[in-house]
Amino acid sequence: MRVILAGLGLLVSFVAVPAEALTISNADPDPHTVTVTIGADSKDLTVAPEQQVDAPCADGCKVKLENGEEYDLKGSEAVSIEDGVIFVDSSPDANDEDLPDIDPDAPAAEPSGDAAKPAAPQ
Repeated sequence: MRVILAGLGLLVSFVAVPAEALTISNADPDPHTVTVTIGADSKDLTVAPEQQVDAPCADGCKVKLENGEEYDLKGSEAVSIEDGVIFVDSSPDANDEDLPDIDPDAPAAEPSGDAAKPAAPQ
């Protein structure tokens, strides 16, 4: 009976709804301190080089870098700090229709210089 209860408890932990979090990673060689603001509450987080932190941001938040740039995020994105700028790496609510139609057999295109665009500061 205990084995069945333990198995059910393990199963419930796998199907539990995960908390909505914003994942911030740091690709820079120096640490960055960011301020995450939700409503009137704000929290400073230090992201060490080559590390990541999760910040609660279920219904949207503002992320402010040390340089004063502020970004409005919806929550549950994965972002990275590169050269002191925030880039959105993934967003669960991205519309598949917005993704480019890539033909794997097509010849490689010349880089246009705007392939990787940073998140728009607010």
